[in-house]
Amino acid sequence: MADNIQEEPIDDPKSNQSENQPDEVIPAKETEAISTNQETETMEVHHHAHHDGKRNWKSYFWEFLMLFLAVFCGFLAEYQLEHKIERDREVVYLKNLYEDLKDDVYQFNEYDSISTIYFSNIDSLMILMKSPDRDNHMKRIYYLERSATMNVKNFLSYNARTFEQMKHSGHLRLIRKQQVADSISAYYFSLQALDLQNIIIKDRITEYMQGAGKVFDAQILFDIFKTKQEPAIDSLKLITNNEQDINMFLTNTQYYYGARKLQQEACNERAKRAKGLLELMRKEYDFE
Repeated sequence: MADNIQEEPIDDPKSNQSENQPDEVIPAKETEAISTNQETETMEVHHHAHHDGKRNWKSYFWEFLMLFLAVFCGFLAEYQLEHKIERDREVVYLKNLYEDLKDDVYQFNEYDSISTIYFSNIDSLMILMKSPDRDNHMKRIYYLERSATMNVKNFLSYNARTFEQMKHSGHLRLIRKQQVADSISAYYFSLQALDLQNIIIKDRITEYMQGAGKVFDAQILFDIFKTKQEPAIDSLKLITNNEQDINMFLTNTQYYYGARKLQQEACNERAKRAKGLLELMRKEYDFE
């Protein structure tokens, strides 16, 4: 029995210590040295950070000055860019307005020339209608009556497209030269009188046509409108010999004449203004 009993092996303390011992053992003195170094580094970092955080008024002043200069320089650059854009826009507007003025001068000259022909025809019509041998000139009388509203430019026109665009968009302020700005505003303000006179001329034409309807044969007038020539009929007559109706027609004719005459005078005056403004713009902006 005793031979079968096996005793458990008794662990050797030295063997266990050798097996469980870590790969490297740091001596206590080295551990203390490392800990001391870490604490020293931490204190140095904290010390430097604390030292850098101390800022006096000079550092604040220089930061403010640099920030101010950066913002100010940006403002100047933006201002110069906006200034250049406005100057370029001014030139574009004034060039367009310059072309409008040249077109106005052409329109005014054309109206003046056509009005001169119109006045000559009306003078002839008035003379022939009051002539003792009126019936011998019926072809000419009919043609002159119809051509008074057919072959003439009755209404005076002008070009205010650019000016109206500048006015409604607020870009009249872009005109730097005060004399040019004042002259432009005065010129276009004066054109309102032409619009009013055009309305009066329209009313005078209506009265002229109504008076003609009581004196002249409508079919003959219509044939003249289509052929643009004197009628070929030899035995032409007025549809009435009533002196009151004839006198009313001639009265309406001379009022129509007078309205056109006033418009022609206003046209010539505006033409002089337009030419003067063109000359001023050529001088101030070197326009050709």
